[in-house]
Amino acid sequence: MGLAGHSVSLLLLLMSLTFRVSDAIRALKEGPMIDAEGREYKSVNLGDYNRPNHSEKPTVHVQCTEVSMIIFILPDFYNNGRLVSPQDLFLGDAKYWKNKRCQAVDTGDGEYVIEAELQDCGSKLTVSSDDLIYSNNLILSPPIGSIGITRTAEAVVPVSCHYKRTHTVSSAVQQQRPTLSISSKFPFGSSVSLKLKTDDWQGEKYSNTFYLDDPLHLEATYTGLDQRKLFIDQCVATLTPDSTSVPRYYFIENYGCFVDAKVGGLHSVFLPRSKPSSLQFQLDAFSFQNDLRNTMYVTCKIKATHQLWKSSPTSKVCNYMHSNWKNVDGTDAVCQCCRSVCAKRMPEDVICDTLTLGPLIIIPRK
Repeated sequence: MGLAGHSVSLLLLLMSLTFRVSDAIRALKEGPMIDAEGREYKSVNLGDYNRPNHSEKPTVHVQCTEVSMIIFILPDFYNNGRLVSPQDLFLGDAKYWKNKRCQAVDTGDGEYVIEAELQDCGSKLTVSSDDLIYSNNLILSPPIGSIGITRTAEAVVPVSCHYKRTHTVSSAVQQQRPTLSISSKFPFGSSVSLKLKTDDWQGEKYSNTFYLDDPLHLEATYTGLDQRKLFIDQCVATLTPDSTSVPRYYFIENYGCFVDAKVGGLHSVFLPRSKPSSLQFQLDAFSFQNDLRNTMYVTCKIKATHQLWKSSPTSKVCNYMHSNWKNVDGTDAVCQCCRSVCAKRMPEDVICDTLTLGPLIIIPRK
């Protein structure tokens, strides 16, 4: 073959290598893709181009439910024929590596799965006027071999779930924006409020969906220039915003007696106060028998009084524990009327209002 023939062959070889490199660069530059329902996923295709072509389908897929993020992962994570172990895949940063709720499990159907609640595993919540976005990272962290080498690269895959703020779960309920935080204003800048809180009590909860028997975290607060102590006289659960509708269930009654613990509310309790002007309490989620709406509204009568450290029949915070009534604020004697009927005696200069949260969607566990 002449010199010209060798030159042509060399040119064709260089062009072929150029196309292969450019294809690989394009594959590496691919980012997250978002489907029509706002679910973000990423296809990881980093296969060796000298090997036979493998499937180009995405190896990570996210399914968003009302309360959780479910991540499906193919063992052939890089589409290169080398399978990764479920023990090397987890959701969140390094501190969640050994958290069972955040680790991948082998389903036995040729894929791995991580199912975590929307606020678990270090998930970040971004709120806009129309959307709620829960975002996190899927981590692949392969182990280093005994001789100090590894054949699988680490990976960080962004995953997220997008929700419209006006969305509710039950098809039997008209779409509406749930009230998860409400306050009422009084003269001189004072107010009382009722809010749903996250499980760690550090922020407001923006999801109105709960599994049956999950604890609801609620906080009532007085804000104002003067010092007042806050109490909750009663709270009632109903299927509609009307607190007098039927059926209804009073889980706090008798001017501060938390009666739900007497009928199976294992986590239903007033928490110790962090300050006089606030009360935090938990309620086990429940549903009304023979009703398919799966909704709940919570209406509480809240008062704030100048009697900061005194107790009276109408200013108490009583838990039912071990078959006895216990007072969060001190002596248990003021709670003994919870066994019958507590006398009504309205203190002077009281701020009082009735606030309603909802609808809350209660989903039966499968």
